[in-house]
This record gives sequence, structure tokens and C-alpha cells, in this order.
Amino acid sequence: MKYLVKLSLIMTLLVSAFSSKSQTVTVTANHGDTICAGTNMFFHATTTDTSLRFRWIRNSTIVGGIGPNYGNNALVTGDTVFCYLTNAAGDTVLDTSNLHIMTVNASVHPSIITGGDSVCVGGTLALFDSVAGGVWHSTNTSVFTVDSLTGVVTGVAPGFGATRVVYTITTGNCPDSVRLRIRVNVPAGPLMGPSIVCRDSMFRIRDTARGGVFTVSDATIADIVFPNGGFQAYQAGTVSIYYAVSNACGSFLDTMIVSIVNCDSATGVSNTAVTATGLNIFPNPNNGSFSVKFETAENSTAVLSITDMMGRAIEKMDIAANKDYTITSGFAPGIYFITLKTGTKTYTQKVLVN
Repeated sequence: MKYLVKLSLIMTLLVSAFSSKSQTVTVTANHGDTICAGTNMFFHATTTDTSLRFRWIRNSTIVGGIGPNYGNNALVTGDTVFCYLTNAAGDTVLDTSNLHIMTVNASVHPSIITGGDSVCVGGTLALFDSVAGGVWHSTNTSVFTVDSLTGVVTGVAPGFGATRVVYTITTGNCPDSVRLRIRVNVPAGPLMGPSIVCRDSMFRIRDTARGGVFTVSDATIADIVFPNGGFQAYQAGTVSIYYAVSNACGSFLDTMIVSIVNCDSATGVSNTAVTATGLNIFPNPNNGSFSVKFETAENSTAVLSITDMMGRAIEKMDIAANKDYTITSGFAPGIYFITLKTGTKTYTQKVLVN
């Protein structure tokens, strides 16, 4: 029985030794053996028995831990990387992996892009980088284009945010880039919004050019409640709204006059005479169909425009004096402004559509 136990133990050791010697390890690199300087390299060892340990070697020096991965972003040409496969205790080498001999190519780093970061629609902006030899491109040519060799940017459409100019220098197969976000501006004006507002209501004034500052002539009549153009009307009167903005297109100061009127609480239609007698609208309020008449002693014409509370144009037409024009455009319920412009005068009246 004693001999049988010894024989069984010897057979177990032989099988274990044979199994250990049959283990192999292979190392792969995420970017191959030829890389650019500063590349984050990851080496991964593969074997069939995940319980075994790995001993990573760089240039004959033990590095990293005992896991199957090793990373380094500071390799240089001539560096060698491989690993040993050891038993679980780490005291017996079972196999040696393939050897990676690194070739590291130097890359040329661009400098900071200078020359500005904003351009007007239709205008140009010359960009520069102190490190020559690179190529320029735009990440969105619908907002701006850039000459690939000279770095001259041309504004196409207003925009700002994700659109950037990129300057790339490529040495061998090693590109390196810098980026700069570009804002494309438009000239300011005119201000857009309602010209007549009910007292105690809020309204909004907008401009195509962003980034400016609103001010008012009399904050007791209407004042700014949101810096992006939100206003509160406090009492009846007339207030001038100013918008100042400076951008790549120039410096601008736009003005808009807004009349604050007392409105009927039920209809929201002005019960204060704020318009000239030359413009008559009836009925008012109405269900979306109404008549407009321009009354004058002269045989003349005028331009009639209809806008909503946000200042958006709904309809525009030429009309002759002293004739009734029926408007049946099927307006949605709400408040609209009818503006009549002659050569020398402007008439405005509010209409309520139920």
C-alpha cells in the first residue's frame, strides 16, 4: 500500500509538471511596435490558465504588476518589452513571451493658434501658428471655411460652439494637432419684438447679433427681467429699448420704441387711443376674419404688415387708400399687431383673434 501511495504521488507531480510546461504566453501591443512619441501603449498577455502570474520586463528590468496588462506612454526607440509566465506562487518561470522591440518616431508639436477667434459673416480672419508646415481645416464648413495652407478663415453663417479650426502637423506618420473654437458673428439690428404691449405683461425683444447688452430709457415703465431680452411692462407710457453689441462685424447700438398701454382685462385689446385715425380695423376682437381700411384724403398707397406678439412677420401686402380689405388668413387665437406705413407716417393697432 505504501508503494502505491508513493507511485500515485509521483504520477501526480509528473502530470502537474507536464501541464505547467504546456502553458504558453503571447503578448500583443495595441499600436504595434512602431509608434509616435507619447503614444499610450498597452501590452496584453494571453494564456490558457488565468490563475497563473505574469512578470513584465522592460529592458531587463521588472516593471508593472502581476496581471496580464502593462501600459507605458514614455517608450523610446530600442525599448524591449516582454513577460514571463510563472506559477501562482511566482517562483517558477513556465514560459517566456514573444519580444516587442519598439521604434518610436518623434512628432512635431504645434504651438498655440493666434490671430483671433471671431469673424463676421462674409469677412475673413487670418490665423497663425509659430510652428510652420501644418495644414488647416474647419470642423464645419457650413459655419466657416479655412484655407488649408494660409489659415485664412471666411465666415459663412452665424454659429458658435462645437465648430473649431484645427491645425495639424504631420511628421512621418505622427500627426499632432491644436484646436481653436471660432465664433461667426452677424451685424446687429434691427431689434425684433412687439411695438405695443399691455401693461403688467412680459415681452421679449431680440436681435440677430448675440452677446450684447439691453438698457431702457425709463425703468418705471418697462424694465429688463432677463438679460437675453426679457422685459416686464409696469405702467402705460412709451419706453425706448437700447441694445449695444460689439463683435467682429463692428460696434452697434440699436433702438426700438415700445408703447405700454392699458388693456381690457377680458380681451387684452387696448382701450387707450395710441394709434392715428388713418387705420381702421373691424371687427376687433374677431374670429380670424376682419377688415382693414386706410382712410386718407389723398389718393395714395401704403404697406400693411401683420406680426405676432414675438414680432414674427405673418403677412405683408400693399393696399390702396379708402378701400376695405378683408383679411381671412385663419390666424390662430392670440394678439396680433397691424402696422400701416406710408411715405411719412406709421400707424399701429392691436387685434385680438378669439
